[in-house]
Amino acid sequence: MFHKTISFILFLVFIFACPACAKKPAIYPNDHSKAVGKAQTNQDIQYCLKLADDNVGKESRGKKSVKTGVKGGLIGGAIGLGIGIVTGSPGTSALAGAAGGAAGGAAGGAIQDNTDSVYRNFVEKCLIEKGYEPIGWR
Repeated sequence: MFHKTISFILFLVFIFACPACAKKPAIYPNDHSKAVGKAQTNQDIQYCLKLADDNVGKESRGKKSVKTGVKGGLIGGAIGLGIGIVTGSPGTSALAGAAGGAAGGAAGGAIQDNTDSVYRNFVEKCLIEKGYEPIGWR
């Protein structure tokens, strides 16, 4: 049972820590975005995200996920240990808590990886130069 729980948690980490989970700019539907259509708008957004990765964000993007995952693992382990002491299985509960905390922390870090203001400004400038009006990130 415990190994199935760990496997499930690791599965969730891989799903939630994917690059597609990262925040992306929202575009106001101005004349340019209407003229080029959704497919081209999405391609241009991906281009600007990649350009930002290559110029300002590539080195630090994964570090936040790892750091947040480690923090989550420590907090989850401590909570799991506390629950385990009460329920009579401190080792198993601490390990499960650490795995769950690490999974949640890594997923949260991945989602926030590209919310750095320099990264956002770079992407928004790229989009503005292409004729779009970015209005926020989601």
